[in-house]
Amino acid sequence: MLTPEQVQFFRDNGYLKVEGAVRGQELTDLQAITQALIDVGPSPDMAPGEIKDYQYGTVRGLDRPVLRRIEYVYGKGDPFLKLLAHPVLLDAVQKVVGEQFVPTYDSMVVKMPGNGVEVPWHRDGGGPTLFYDDPQTGRRFPAVNFDIYLDRADETNGALWVIPGSNKDTVNRAPRLAEKSEYAAVPGAVLVPMNAGDLLLHDVTLYHGSPETHGGALRRVLYYEFRDMRFINAVHRPGPGEVAPHKWPDTWTRARLAILQKALDTRRAAGWEVPFAQHPDPALRVRAEEVAHAPTRVPHPTWDEAAAKAAA
Repeated sequence: MLTPEQVQFFRDNGYLKVEGAVRGQELTDLQAITQALIDVGPSPDMAPGEIKDYQYGTVRGLDRPVLRRIEYVYGKGDPFLKLLAHPVLLDAVQKVVGEQFVPTYDSMVVKMPGNGVEVPWHRDGGGPTLFYDDPQTGRRFPAVNFDIYLDRADETNGALWVIPGSNKDTVNRAPRLAEKSEYAAVPGAVLVPMNAGDLLLHDVTLYHGSPETHGGALRRVLYYEFRDMRFINAVHRPGPGEVAPHKWPDTWTRARLAILQKALDTRRAAGWEVPFAQHPDPALRVRAEEVAHAPTRVPHPTWDEAAAKAAA
């Protein structure tokens, strides 16, 4: 569980490595199901939005697209749900995101063996505002990604590069850094090697990226992002008639909270430890009847609609 010193390191630097967070059968199950998703890929009988979940990129010297990302993994198998309720993960979430936490994004980023797509220097998406400062208390609520590594990551297969402290930059320099596709030569950049089962926390405002790879081993990372409900209410609620990927109505956040409850129930039913039976904040708990019928794939507004329109 995170110590106060680790929490402060995260706030100061924008990232934090937690070794050996996921172990044993749980890690094995995640490796197996993600490999199956990679091997099978999207099928023609899927809905357009589900096909769009599989994202591809380009690699120099190849004339074919290369898998780089799979979106909305909660809906793609119980191991992803059980991981969402992991005690180490949710302890970290409460301590760095806020007590009113909501799971807001879920995906897997892949560096395919032999040819891995570059992820240029960037700050993560999710809207133009990547944190919320409460005007009454002055407390900052960050948006944070929790990155669960399923494979070893080093220089050969696209380990992540970060610039510590860049989460405090008021001007976004990431687009300029991305122009040259340089990593080791960037002033202040640090390589973050990881082992399978390690957890990396990163503030979405941190400059981070990973180079294109050639000849390296497979590298899979699950990304579970969380934001506090106070952040969401201040920044992400839609206005009248407004529909946008980063504007989340109450029905959407309730559906995401239902996924969290389903994750707690699924993990506990498997006989694995959970940190609590329900969301610690009573206002964010979801009734059992809602959970029973709740989908586990809950894309952001317009995702499925845009995919259906493109496929028509």
